[in-house]
Amino acid sequence: MTYRHPIYPLTPKGEVRIRPIGRVRSTVREEQTGGFLRCRCTIDLEPGLEPLLDGIEDFSHLLVVFWMSDVREHGVQRRPQGRDDVPVTGILATR
Repeated sequence: MTYRHPIYPLTPKGEVRIRPIGRVRSTVREEQTGGFLRCRCTIDLEPGLEPLLDGIEDFSHLLVVFWMSDVREHGVQRRPQGRDDVPVTGILATR
């Protein structure tokens, strides 16, 4: 099977094109601040890409890069976990 890398090719302007190779499904159904250690998530990989995971069981951790699709609802800055005792930070600093 030939696999086309999800960030190939770069556009002529040097922009990166990214296409999702799967979806994360979670038990979270509404906005939540904190408590994520108790959440159960499943990663559904696009059909046919399973060979990309061969040997993954030999590793203790998996890094999942995600698109913050809901960030526009939170604006550019917010208090991490909605806590009043924490200073306002940029949205990327809350992750």
